[in-house]
Amino acid sequence: MTPRKTTLFLCVCCCLILFFLSGCDSKEEKNVRKALETELNQLKDSDSEMARQYMQTEDMALVFQNEDGLSEDIAYIFQLFYKDFSYKIGKISITENKAVVHTKLKIMNSQKLAKDFARLSLEKNIEQEASPSEVQTSAADSYTLLRELLESKDYKTQSVSADISLKKKGDTWKVIHTAKLDETLTGNFFSYVTSSNLLSPSEIVETHFHTMKEFDSEQLKHYLSLDTLTDTEDSEKNTLIQAVTEQIHQSFDFKIKKETIDGTSAVVQTAITSVDFEQILQTYQEELSKWLKTSAALAGGSEGRRQKEYELLLSCMEQNKAIVSHDVEIPLVNDGVNWKIQMTPEVSQAVFGDVQNALNTVSESKN
Repeated sequence: MTPRKTTLFLCVCCCLILFFLSGCDSKEEKNVRKALETELNQLKDSDSEMARQYMQTEDMALVFQNEDGLSEDIAYIFQLFYKDFSYKIGKISITENKAVVHTKLKIMNSQKLAKDFARLSLEKNIEQEASPSEVQTSAADSYTLLRELLESKDYKTQSVSADISLKKKGDTWKVIHTAKLDETLTGNFFSYVTSSNLLSPSEIVETHFHTMKEFDSEQLKHYLSLDTLTDTEDSEKNTLIQAVTEQIHQSFDFKIKKETIDGTSAVVQTAITSVDFEQILQTYQEELSKWLKTSAALAGGSEGRRQKEYELLLSCMEQNKAIVSHDVEIPLVNDGVNWKIQMTPEVSQAVFGDVQNALNTVSESKN
């Protein structure tokens, strides 16, 4: 071999040696890598204890209160949450008994999950208000909502970088769990779900009104407290109250136009469609006036008149198709938890129409 070839051969060998050396971990680095892999692999193949460690940290416990008998549910939710989780370990830096591992993680982008969870929770709370027998929500209910979302929807993942610290105790390396790491590994779910601005004022109004639109007539009657006006011994009055409820149920609709936010106050401009009770009562008065001019009105006496008034009012209620639309500004206040609708007289009038006048007429027709 010529000197030139020998030199070239040695250069190539040196390069190969450096290449292989640079790609090999030291024994300690291998131990660190193995410890981290063991920890992260448990996110993909978790048992209930691992699930509790992440889903019931001090922060998450504020969202999901611990209850007995939830271990299996938590573990299942945990597995759904991390079904698309993956990681890639990068540079490992070791200083004495501490190590830092630069890691790339593919984790669920939980902002959408948090928004869906907050919206669904709000819907359930509104539905509870429309329930004749209100039952307080529990941790089990919260876990059920989260499970339903994770089972029914596919949430996108995001790639994030994290410097994960480990500490050596004896001969064993252990991952140091910090609030920042736990937040990273849960896709910042806690930060999102506890943000008072997670749902915008428009989304709060939209969720509230959409839930109302989905009520059946019995739920709506309870929600509007119309059920307090019913009388088990007065079937005619109950029938009229039911007709009022049906009119509100059939006519209510809305359209969000825009929102304006100023600090902790906001206004959502909304077009609200509701029943035109004014038109119903006008039609009723016209029909009653016509009937009072007939001989039947004179022959029926006071009892006959009362019965006819009831029949006319019920008929006008049931046959009404008139609706009315109002542009209304809905004020909201952020109390540090979320945005709260302020039910002003203007909002109430737009949503429910002049229901009070209609109810007064109902009462008068029974006297």
